[in-house]
Amino acid sequence: MNELDTIYKAHLALKEKKISSFELTSEHLKVAKENKNNSFVSVLEDAALEESKIKDEEISKTGAKSFLHGIPYNLKDLFITKNIRTTAGSKILYNYIPPYDGATSLNLKKSGAVLVGKVGCDEFGMGSSNENTIFGPVQHPLNKDFLPGGSSGGSAVSVLEGASLFSIGTDTGGSVRLPANFCGLVGFKPTYGRVSRFGQIAYGSSLDQAAPFAKTPLDIAMIMDHLSTNDELDSTQAPIGNMNSAKKILENKENSLNMTVGYDPSMIDACREDVKENLQASIKDLKSKGVKFKEITLPHLKYSIAVYYVIATSEASSNLARFDGIHYGLSVRESADLEETYKASRSIGFGDEVKRRVLLGTFCLSSGYADEYYKTACKVRRLIYNDFQNAFKECDYIYSPVCATTAFEKNKISTPLEMYMNDLYTIPVNLAGLPSIALPYGKSSMNQMPTGFQLIANSFKDEELLLDSHKIFEVLK
Repeated sequence: MNELDTIYKAHLALKEKKISSFELTSEHLKVAKENKNNSFVSVLEDAALEESKIKDEEISKTGAKSFLHGIPYNLKDLFITKNIRTTAGSKILYNYIPPYDGATSLNLKKSGAVLVGKVGCDEFGMGSSNENTIFGPVQHPLNKDFLPGGSSGGSAVSVLEGASLFSIGTDTGGSVRLPANFCGLVGFKPTYGRVSRFGQIAYGSSLDQAAPFAKTPLDIAMIMDHLSTNDELDSTQAPIGNMNSAKKILENKENSLNMTVGYDPSMIDACREDVKENLQASIKDLKSKGVKFKEITLPHLKYSIAVYYVIATSEASSNLARFDGIHYGLSVRESADLEETYKASRSIGFGDEVKRRVLLGTFCLSSGYADEYYKTACKVRRLIYNDFQNAFKECDYIYSPVCATTAFEKNKISTPLEMYMNDLYTIPVNLAGLPSIALPYGKSSMNQMPTGFQLIANSFKDEELLLDSHKIFEVLK
């Protein structure tokens, strides 16, 4: 089974009837049920096996209708799934079972993929380490002394450990690219508005995007072709039509890396020495393959952390107001008083990090402070977007670190602020609404953990980014 470690390889094996979806799903379910790394919240064994039998019948009659037909996958527990518990990693939704499917779940059902389970995440997607959850931290399969990153750590680990061939997380400020980087996987954050957010439990509405993990850019393209469909139920989605990137990659015979990539040397210099070494080596390697690098400046990126945590927490404060102990989820009724029910339900139902961000966001939106904080942050956000647009006048893509370090060691992050600063390189992409892909490159000379880099493209250049990332991935292997 180890040789079928990518969607494309498994697809060919299913197509050629060398393996069945039932066998493929069963092998991945074995890993999921063991749950050695605490990556799963819910394992859907009976439903997955039954679904895989249906897929085998369909494939035997008409052949595989898509690259994902019969392929096992997992969903971050932030995605609404009909009749399947959806917790968002929170006590307040511990037993919530939705009556409908969100867009991401529905699109993957239509693709013919087989859902193995729901995987763990930081509560409501708030965190960079996957420790802020009632289900306990997800373990790093490569070294238990390290954390896989968050908030989509369960999604990353489920792919790395072999419990699925792909997984879907959410990226609000780097929550897919960071764990992908820490786990040696490929993580893709689409352009904001590319993928419907309907049925995705919201943290920051102007920042969140469903985002896939896989082993290769080709696999990512196969996933994105199904996620990128127009949805009239999401008013934030752009009417851009479907993608056909996987077919373009497979049909493309031009392997030239004739592209100009911009980079800011100061971003690399700020990284830890072991990460810096590999970043510099990757640039040298890419230059030798024909990629042209050009120095650029992004002067307002230094404000990204402050801008992000004003905007994201403000939006979180608004989005999480619905979890009140009355409509659905945990309800703690200590008296007949409505306000006391709100207080008790939210106090018990939310974890410390969620409370911290809701309080911060409520303050930023409060009377007398909204103009000073939220409105100012929105203005600076526009300046950050303009920096990227100016840079793209000179280059096709922008090269950047994903994180200044490798995976975090357990119990080494002492304060929330220290944790927030780890998203320095990923947050600007979300603020500007751009697509970005995290690609693995080498291992740290200090601790042998994976390292990598990210490539950033201009808005709705997702297909071009995937095509060129595939070329880069192949030449760097």
